[in-house]
Amino acid sequence: MTRDVVSVSAATPVSEIAGALASKRISAVPVVSTDGALVGIVSESDLMRRTEIGTQRRPSWWRKVLADMEAEAADYIRTHGRKARHVMTPRVVTATEDMVLADIADLMEKQRLKRLPVLRGSHLVGIVSRSDLVRALARYRAPLFADPPTDGTMLRDLMDRVKALTPSHCLINISVHRGNADIAGVVDTATEREAILVAAENTPGIRSIQDRMILRCRSTS
Repeated sequence: MTRDVVSVSAATPVSEIAGALASKRISAVPVVSTDGALVGIVSESDLMRRTEIGTQRRPSWWRKVLADMEAEAADYIRTHGRKARHVMTPRVVTATEDMVLADIADLMEKQRLKRLPVLRGSHLVGIVSRSDLVRALARYRAPLFADPPTDGTMLRDLMDRVKALTPSHCLINISVHRGNADIAGVVDTATEREAILVAAENTPGIRSIQDRMILRCRSTS
């Protein structure tokens, strides 16, 4: 995560927030109280509809018919308000310091988020963005083996992976000799075949792969 987080207060002017997003090349800033507690977040999407640039929503006919003055008032505040408190999203999805990357990625994908503020209690201590996950991937290096796995170990590992991938594993024959995997058999789809090859590439110790799988013929009648 990034610990040196650009944050603002609820009273920070919207123009200043927009300037920070543009100059720092970031997509959002957390809003914190005087004691560092997270109270909201302002993202690029919160600033898309603004009267200054003529992008505010046009009054809708159904709001006029229903006289939805509450919604109209809230929309007016978001498009005309001058402070962070007027435009921020107060309900923020967050992460904790002890969350593992897999859980963070799951949460970001499920909520369709680009970033997650990281809290210690209620206080902001960092932020994790999609780019942080990409950087973690860029730094990844496959572990080196003190004792390389045997052919038998690699074979069992790969077979377990294939069994978990496809119910057609009984039609797949695999052998491993000196780290070279030979995979033959019948699969239903090209996607299934590619998944098996990816499983082999991810099996520790496998150095090369001989692909002799074929697609099952399907009747056109």
